[in-house]
Amino acid sequence: MTIEQARQARERLKPYLRTTPLVFSEPLSRATGNRVWLKLESLQPTGAFKVRPALNGMLVHLDQARKAGVIASSSGNFAQAVAYAARQLGVSAQIVMMKNSSPLKIEGTRRLGGDVVLCENTFKDRWETTFRIERESGRLLLHPYDSEETIAGDATIGLELSEQLDSDFTVLVPISGGGLISGIASALKAERPACKVIGVQPAANGSMKKSIEQGRPVTVTPAPSIADALVVATPGERTFAIVQKLVDDLVLVEEEEIATAVRTLAGEQKLVVEPGGAVGVAALLAGKVQPAGRDLVCILSGGNIQPSKLAELLAAELS
Repeated sequence: MTIEQARQARERLKPYLRTTPLVFSEPLSRATGNRVWLKLESLQPTGAFKVRPALNGMLVHLDQARKAGVIASSSGNFAQAVAYAARQLGVSAQIVMMKNSSPLKIEGTRRLGGDVVLCENTFKDRWETTFRIERESGRLLLHPYDSEETIAGDATIGLELSEQLDSDFTVLVPISGGGLISGIASALKAERPACKVIGVQPAANGSMKKSIEQGRPVTVTPAPSIADALVVATPGERTFAIVQKLVDDLVLVEEEEIATAVRTLAGEQKLVVEPGGAVGVAALLAGKVQPAGRDLVCILSGGNIQPSKLAELLAAELS
């Protein structure tokens, strides 16, 4: 992906999305001894950054999308983003989701007008179902992380950050398939090469870190994680290559560290953030990142958490 593709994506998205706030976090700065900033992608119309690549993918191929409709595969946030973008652009959207996907995200997708197709609870079945529908229906496939359009849409976050902070900084980015970090790294390393990009994954699903360690994309058996948005068995081929070339480091965080981050953001920062969106803060609070006096940005990639789950995590702190 080129920086020009990122700039073109930003122009496409301007009529539909606003620049998300970058806010200084006094509580996290005080707790960690760093200047910490929070990029609030949780405030997007669908509650997550995924609306950027969903819109960009449809806008690049708008005639085809309107004629044939779109098909996507998702654990939840991309599903809602595709449904939202389709409704905005007058496109029919089908989204394949596993039966054990978050009920909040399934219902959110349906509420936005998406036609949800439920499959068995494996990535193999999810992708087989998606590719079958693509073949039979002729719908346009929107990939959640491993297409040029998706990576370019995600890169618009990097372009915004390069304008929002004057000094060089380190950015902590959640990773699942790698689209978000690939886009941000591609934009930042082109615009602000001295900035550092660090990826954060749940230890239960560290497919990208294990792939980088082995020098090739590998498939893992994902374990259950509260960070359901970051569960993926194999990173993308495009995204693996970009991460291998441009990302400075990858770190893993444990389940309780993620839960602590969600609680801290709710209690200290008054922000509702889903576990997958809080892993950067988890890495920071757990001392797994040493930014060496730089400004530090945590991408809060999503805020779609079941209210009962948030209450459970907050109650655990009180007990």
